[in-house]
Amino acid sequence: MKLKFWLWGLAGALAASVLAAAVGVGFENRPADGSSTKRFQIPEGQALSVTADRLAAANLVRNPQMFRWIYQFRKGDGSFPSGTFQVPGGLSVWDAAGFFRTARPLDVRVTVTEGLTSTKIARMLEEAGVVAAQDFLDVVKHPEKLGALGQGLTSLEGRLFPDTYRFPVDSRAEDIAATFVSTFRARTAAWSSLPSEDFEKTLVLASIVEREYRVPDEAPLIASVFLNRLEKRIALGSCATIEYILTEIQGRPHPHRIYFVHTQIPSPYNTYLNRGLPPGPIANPGLTALRAAFEPAKTKYLYFVVADPAKGSHTFSALWSQHEAAKAAYLSSFVTKG
Repeated sequence: MKLKFWLWGLAGALAASVLAAAVGVGFENRPADGSSTKRFQIPEGQALSVTADRLAAANLVRNPQMFRWIYQFRKGDGSFPSGTFQVPGGLSVWDAAGFFRTARPLDVRVTVTEGLTSTKIARMLEEAGVVAAQDFLDVVKHPEKLGALGQGLTSLEGRLFPDTYRFPVDSRAEDIAATFVSTFRARTAAWSSLPSEDFEKTLVLASIVEREYRVPDEAPLIASVFLNRLEKRIALGSCATIEYILTEIQGRPHPHRIYFVHTQIPSPYNTYLNRGLPPGPIANPGLTALRAAFEPAKTKYLYFVVADPAKGSHTFSALWSQHEAAKAAYLSSFVTKG
C-alpha cells in the first residue's frame, strides 16, 4: 500500500514538474512586448547566440536562449541569415525562429545610367541605403579586395557596368563591386580575347565615347574619329576629359561650357594638351559605347561638331576646312535662333 501511495506521489510530482515546465515554456514563448515592426541588421558571420541576445535587447524575442534552441531545432544546420530585415513586432519565440528560417534581407532597386563615374555611383548607392559611399570607393581604388575579379587592375573605374540591380540594403562594399564587375565581364565577353593592353586602351576610349555621344548611331563614328586621330598622333581634344578634370579631380561643379582656359589645365587627363589616351577611364560606359569602341566604324573623319544641340547630333568631317565650315554653320544657326 505504501509503495502504491509512493508511486502515486511520484507520478503527481512528475506531472506537476511537466506542467510547470509547460507553463514556463509557454510563458517564455509568449509574444514579446514590442508590437511595432523594426529594422534589424545582422552582420555576416555573427554568432547565433549574439544574434539571439540582440533580438532580446531589441524586444523582438522574450527569451534568447529559447530562441536559439528553437531556431536550431527548426533550421537543422544552425546557419543564420545575414543582412537587414524588417522584423514584425509581437512574435512569439517560436514564430520569430520561423521568421528567420525563411526570411530574406531587404533589397533596393538601383538603376545606374551610362556614363556615371564611380564617385557618382557611390553617392547613389549610399542614398539608396545600400552601402556607404566611402566604403564602396575604397574597393574601387583597391581592386585587390575582390580577389580574382580585381587581379591586375589598379581601379574599377570603367568596369561598374550600367544596369538595373537589386542590392540588399547595408551590403558589403566588396559584394556590390563584385556584382558590377561580374556583369561587366559578362557583357564584354565577346572582346575578352583581346590582349590585356589593347582591351584596357579600348575601355578608356569607350568611356570617352560614352561622354561624347547622344545619338546612339553616331557612337561608332565618334569612336572612329578618335581612333583616326590617335593613328595620326593628333590630340583627341575631347571636352569630356576636361569635364572629368573639373568635376572629378578638382571637385568643381559641372561646367555649362568649356572655355579655352579649361583646356590649359595641366593634367594627364587633358586631351587638348596631351596626345594619346588619358591614363584611365573617365566614366563607366554602357554597351552602346563599348561596342562602338571595340567595333568602330571605318571612316576618314578627324573632326566632329554639334549640329543640333536639341537632338545631340553632330557633323563629321575629314578635313579641317570642312570642320570649320560646319562650326560656322552651327554658330550661324545658333545666333539666328537666339
